[in-house]
Amino acid sequence: MFRQIIVGRWAPDVTAESKQAFRNAIEGLRDIPELLAFQSGDDAGHFDGNFDFAMVMDFADFDSARVYVAHPIHQAYVRDHGSQVFGERVVVQHEWCA
Repeated sequence: MFRQIIVGRWAPDVTAESKQAFRNAIEGLRDIPELLAFQSGDDAGHFDGNFDFAMVMDFADFDSARVYVAHPIHQAYVRDHGSQVFGERVVVQHEWCA
C-alpha cells in the first residue's frame, strides 16, 4: 500500500466560501478509481500553530498514485481549489502494509 498525507494552512485571504468549496471538491476525488481510501478534516483547534486541514489518501501502490494525480478530476481539483486555498502545505508519502 502507498499512503499520501497532505496538511495545509489556509492562505491569509481565503474566504469561508472558498474553504467550503474546497471541502466539497475533495469529496469528488473519491470518484477516482485508484483512490482506495480517503479521510480528511479540519484541525480540532486544540493547539496554536497546528496546520488547518489534513487529508490521508491510500493507493494500492505508487504507480496507482501517479495515475490518480494525472486523472482529470484531480487536475481540476488542484487547479480550481487546492492551489487556491493553501498558503502552506506539507506532503508525506510512505509505503505501508494493512
